[in-house]
Amino acid sequence: MAIVSLILFFVFLLWHPRQSPLLRMDIHQLEKRCAYLALAEEDGGGLEAPEAQSIPNATIQNNLVGRLLTDRPIRFEHMQHVLASVWRPVMGMYAFSLADDLFLFQFPHPKDLQRIIDDGPWSFENHLLVCEQVSTGTRPEDVLLDSIPFWVQIHGLPAMYASPDFITKIGDYIESFIASDPFNFRGAWKSFYKIRVRLGVSSPLKRQMKLTRRDGTMQWITFKYERLNTFCYCCELLGHLDKFCKTAYEEGILPEEFPFGAWLRAGPRRHVKLVGAK
Repeated sequence: MAIVSLILFFVFLLWHPRQSPLLRMDIHQLEKRCAYLALAEEDGGGLEAPEAQSIPNATIQNNLVGRLLTDRPIRFEHMQHVLASVWRPVMGMYAFSLADDLFLFQFPHPKDLQRIIDDGPWSFENHLLVCEQVSTGTRPEDVLLDSIPFWVQIHGLPAMYASPDFITKIGDYIESFIASDPFNFRGAWKSFYKIRVRLGVSSPLKRQMKLTRRDGTMQWITFKYERLNTFCYCCELLGHLDKFCKTAYEEGILPEEFPFGAWLRAGPRRHVKLVGAK
């Protein structure tokens, strides 16, 4: 409206040259004022972004429901953009916030969903994403989210005992065996073996296992967990750090007395080689 008024006033001056001294004003000054008003009106206008689609597509059957293992508030829009950039679903995905701490991810193609399940666990801002596939006919809110599949490295197991059956038993000792790495028994020598294990989010992690030989002697087999993020060195649980641990507060346990450490985390799955390296 300010621009229209100024233009009408300018036209009035042109038709009434004797009634106003403003005709002596440089015409370029008026043009500059008009341009300034146009920019100011653009800066103050615009439209607000509409609300994101909040209703899941009932025709999509490849659904993943999850929650982050944290009590901190989550920026949902930021989280979905980060996960989409990490997951890189070939056929795209849709994300919905079902509640403050419950999220639904829909994938038009089943291969995208299966790859994301197989490559987990996943995290956002160092908080583990506890997620499960939603079965047909099941409400996402009814899916039990109390466990996470991890890849666990078994260190110190002598090759003479490293059979598929015994590695399965080790997985069940840790908690619940899922699968064995297909490369476990390829090659003549292994520094460690890998198994896929489902761990309860409220169960303490196991750091080692005592192996008793036939002659009565024993040795320790140690475990390292891949993609292990937020974890308490004091109470052995997922989801919080030792500086926020109630057990450490109440019992006065000092950091040097914690039974766990960063050594429980396995290194990256693949070592990146520098350009030109052999």
